[in-house]
Amino acid sequence: MNKPSNLEQKVKDLFQESLELTDGQPELSDFHTILKQSYDRLCQPMRVAIVGVIKAGKSTLINALIGEEIVATGRVEATFNINWLKYATKPHLKVHFKTGKPPETKSFEELAALTLRPEEHQEYLLSIKYIEVFYPHDLLKIFNIIDTPGLKSSYKIDSETTKDFLRLHGKEITQITQREASSADAVLYLFSRPPSAADQKVVEQFQGPMLGDTTPLNAIGVLTQVDRYWATQTPDPIALGNKLSHKWAEHPAIRQRLYTIYPVCGLLAAGAQTLTEKQFMALNELAKLPEERLEKLLRNVKRFGREHNDIIVPGVERTELVNQLGQYGVWLACKYIRAGCHEQKLLVQDLIKHTGIEQLRHLLLSHFGHRAFLIKLGTALKKISVAYFQSRHLLEDKPLAILENIAGKFDTLKSKEHAFQELDVLKNYYSQKLNFDDQEQQQLLEVTGEYGTSLGERLGLNARATVVEMQPLARERVNYWKRRANNRMVSDRATLAAAKVLARSYERIWYRVQKAQEYLSI
Repeated sequence: MNKPSNLEQKVKDLFQESLELTDGQPELSDFHTILKQSYDRLCQPMRVAIVGVIKAGKSTLINALIGEEIVATGRVEATFNINWLKYATKPHLKVHFKTGKPPETKSFEELAALTLRPEEHQEYLLSIKYIEVFYPHDLLKIFNIIDTPGLKSSYKIDSETTKDFLRLHGKEITQITQREASSADAVLYLFSRPPSAADQKVVEQFQGPMLGDTTPLNAIGVLTQVDRYWATQTPDPIALGNKLSHKWAEHPAIRQRLYTIYPVCGLLAAGAQTLTEKQFMALNELAKLPEERLEKLLRNVKRFGREHNDIIVPGVERTELVNQLGQYGVWLACKYIRAGCHEQKLLVQDLIKHTGIEQLRHLLLSHFGHRAFLIKLGTALKKISVAYFQSRHLLEDKPLAILENIAGKFDTLKSKEHAFQELDVLKNYYSQKLNFDDQEQQQLLEVTGEYGTSLGERLGLNARATVVEMQPLARERVNYWKRRANNRMVSDRATLAAAKVLARSYERIWYRVQKAQEYLSI
């Protein structure tokens, strides 16, 4: 078990003290409950909500991240259900109801049926509040993934059934999604295409009461269906996705809310990892076709699924392949097979490299994971602050004194903890309030843990950097940022304050490097 950090131990001690002080105080029972819920949440995996308009590929992306088909995709374009993915050693479900009746435990295999909308089961399905999906995957030890119903889209909806459903329930599913996103620690906001003016309006709504203080620190955009660009004569969908994502990530309305927009071939990423042996054999047969012939067929899905005299693979199997991998995925798989890739495992590895999913997993772990405890603590402190202001006018004497004492200690924790000062600097950086040059911005991101939390990584080196390598660099950075913090001629107040925080950050690193050197010298 990892040893808790100094901050984690201080937080644990403060919560335990606060729970003891409020225990047995009837007037503080609600506040005691909030304290307990907040502390329990700190000990749980980080909550990441998957948010996007209807048909943005939320479920497909989740399957791609997990590497297995967990949640149903394709067949349903809108549902009330929230799927809350959590870790467990054995797969199973727990269904929670809006009526408050006791949860029902069901087999994992029933999940698909619980996310469909057949008329005979609609009353039961609409009574479901959310479904806990327990599954044995390491990613779920770090994150609880919340698959939200989605936001009502301004895009054209193909299915008449879905049009009718959204006409009746679109407002409600949007409200459900917004509520779940606002209670999450972090958000992945999915775009099925580069943000249009309508999408930007939706992103701007995810601010204030809907998501609290959502910033680039806890929100990442994902362009999910990059695979589709291949059908429009784009040879490298990811390259085009990167170009479009970079363009829109620089838009002021997006930059203030999302860390970045990252392109992913969602369908291919999910389909490659669940490819069957039968499908692999079908791909080997298709790879025997002349390249131009196969490409021409794949450009039109209906034509590709028809029966052709020169193709052994039945049309229904070819259609299944396109549904599994997408047009780009089938073309790319056949290209690799022609080049000599004749093992299913190696083919899957080659396909995954072109999807962006591995990079997105890494981004989740680095951008969210490095700050998971701090982000969760920030959420907890806000809840405690709100509870304090709601309760203080209703109390007097001893209960009020206890409440004021606890609130004061939590306020002191936040004001004195250097990590929160670094977060404030990052928020100002993402809001473009700081007058730093490119090199200074890079050092800001490094020292605040954007690329890793080891001493070496925070100095812009690597996790294996030696004390000898770190020592002179740490000292150099301390001196630089102290001078920067005192250069009032070229900096505004916010920039000077940020420079002072960064100087302190490097001083703390310098101190730890010095202690390491002393230890090695013994």
